[in-house]
Amino acid sequence: HVEQASVENATEDLVNAKADEILAQITTEDMDQKEVAEAIFWWVHENIGYKDGTPKTNWVQGAYRGLFERQGDCYVYFATSKCLLTQAGIKNMDIAKIPSRTNHYWNLIDLGEGWYHFDATRRKDGTYFFYTSDEELMEYSRNHNGSHNYDPSQYPEIQ
Repeated sequence: HVEQASVENATEDLVNAKADEILAQITTEDMDQKEVAEAIFWWVHENIGYKDGTPKTNWVQGAYRGLFERQGDCYVYFATSKCLLTQAGIKNMDIAKIPSRTNHYWNLIDLGEGWYHFDATRRKDGTYFFYTSDEELMEYSRNHNGSHNYDPSQYPEIQ
């Protein structure tokens, strides 16, 4: 009896295999790490539709939703990015907003120049955050109800 893959029985091996398929389609051998990271960013940003309310407890299930179902909230964008970045060999880290009325999840990436923000989640105002400095993101956050407030003591210095 073979059980069909679903979000409930998603494994890291399954999502990593799907990530490898996608990376083979969107990257080439001659791309540098920044170009690969940007290809991942735009794939996640453009191929996942925003759907609020997905569970935020298991990054593998979040990545499954993004890679196979192509919809979800910020946790799915974060988890899908984490999976693709890791499979591409790009150093990354999870980051989360200080819990408040709303939560938010995104990634940090280090391409050898220090840590930068990487948030592929679609925003209503069309703003996007690829390889974004802390100063730029915090300015946006201050003007958008603390959208990305986080506890700096929990993370390495962000450029």
